[in-house]
Amino acid sequence: MYHIGDQVVVEPTALVAGGAALARVDGFPIFAVNVFPGDIARVELVEVKKGFARADLVELITPSPWRRAAPCPIASECGGCDWTALRLDKQLEAKRGILFESLRRIGKIHDAPEITLHPSALNYRLRSRLHRDGDAIGFYAMRSNRVVPLAEECEVVGVNTAHVIPSVARDLGGRGNASQPHPPRSLADAREDIWEIDGRVITEGELSIAGYRLNTDAFFQVNRHLLQTMLQLVQTHASDVRSKKTAIDLYAGVGFFSAPLARMFERVIAVEGSPVSARYARVNLPANAKVIEAPVERHIAKLPPAEFVFLDPPRAGTRPEVIRAIAERTKEKIAYLSCDPVTFARDASRLIASGWRLSTLDLLDLFPNTHHVETLSSFERAQT
Repeated sequence: MYHIGDQVVVEPTALVAGGAALARVDGFPIFAVNVFPGDIARVELVEVKKGFARADLVELITPSPWRRAAPCPIASECGGCDWTALRLDKQLEAKRGILFESLRRIGKIHDAPEITLHPSALNYRLRSRLHRDGDAIGFYAMRSNRVVPLAEECEVVGVNTAHVIPSVARDLGGRGNASQPHPPRSLADAREDIWEIDGRVITEGELSIAGYRLNTDAFFQVNRHLLQTMLQLVQTHASDVRSKKTAIDLYAGVGFFSAPLARMFERVIAVEGSPVSARYARVNLPANAKVIEAPVERHIAKLPPAEFVFLDPPRAGTRPEVIRAIAERTKEKIAYLSCDPVTFARDASRLIASGWRLSTLDLLDLFPNTHHVETLSSFERAQT
């Protein structure tokens, strides 16, 4: 029997949902971070359960050919990007495997369509949620609330954010000159969303991104490089619908997807629970789009039938009653943007059980250098 603090040598065989590498020692599964398939590594157990253990890297004995030279000096401890040491092509390969395995194991879906991959350039974040502890400003460490100071070599945040924030931290600590003489007011807080729009680093106020108006309290898609790709894919799915009478956008945010749908359909209904995002959706959308400020789960029973339904729920996915309503009231096509492969597999299984067929899968790499998997799928009514 293993105990917390034990050290073992592992040879991982796969990366799994959540980002850890799976290894088996005498048949016992160990999920380790900062190691990858092909590594031979010594790890220390930090959590031991009856059926598995979790571990941290202690020593890399033999590096995997999947690895690359980590460009960031804090890559092994920063929680902002847990896969930085993994080659970008292998990141995509691993994410595709995680999605297929989630569909097979969680959703019991064994005939999923081929996955189309959409890679992203680096320094992709429009918005970065950073934390401050004293003069340290950065992401939390892995599985910790300790703040790891952001490095200028960071490949996740915007290029200028990576330069400005470390200089602000140096100012706060009195350790030299900085390119920005005074930190943004809100960086005095313990947590702050830092936006970088067209090279400008912004912490509060109104923004304009790709023609959409919002403020720093509203939700917007994070990856600057794949905004148009996402819009084009959703428009392609919507264009397949024969009748263009009604489209519904659930978890609509500031209307990012509702706006192009409003150009294609006679009527669009956008449902958004956040008052801030709903307010900006009304600003961004034309007269044929109706914005309903309400939680989707509370309003779903009141929605009319629609030819096309698009949903972009949070990481937890959506509730069974939402799936039932969508399955019953959608006439032609459903498109689902998911940020978690496990909850997506669960929801996809429920749609299939309700008479729908999973017809397309696009994996959008919205978060390179991390384990996060974003999936855009489409469903059509199954042939009876």
